[in-house]
This record gives sequence, structure tokens and C-alpha cells, in this order.
Amino acid sequence: MTKPVDHMPDQELDRLLVDRIWALGARAVQDDQISALADATLSTPTLEEYQNSRGQRMADLIKVIKLGISQLR
Repeated sequence: MTKPVDHMPDQELDRLLVDRIWALGARAVQDDQISALADATLSTPTLEEYQNSRGQRMADLIKVIKLGISQLR
């Protein structure tokens, strides 16, 4: 049985939102054939992986997130 959204802890809600944004960004990368970001979308990063990334990896993750946010609009 799933929990109603209004009873979920904030951390779980944040993770659900980030997962949704990531999925939309990854789909935009695939649909628009953005080859420069293809490697970044091979897997969904955990929050810790995102926070610990540096350099080009961090830049690519941010681009995917931005694509996902733009898809929500």
C-alpha cells in the first residue's frame, strides 16, 4: 500500500520531485539527441552522487536537471 503524498516526509517528497525532473530531463536528452549529455543520463544519480560530483560531471547533471525543469513548465 502506498502512502498518501500529504503524509510523506519532506525528504521523500524532494526525492520524488528530483526523480521526476531527472526523468523529464533524461527524456529530453534522448528525444533531442543531445549526444554531449547522453552519458550523464545512463543512470539516475542518487542525491549523494549529485552532491559529490565535480567538474564536467556536475555541469552535465545540472544541464539535465535544467532540461527537466523546463519540461515541467
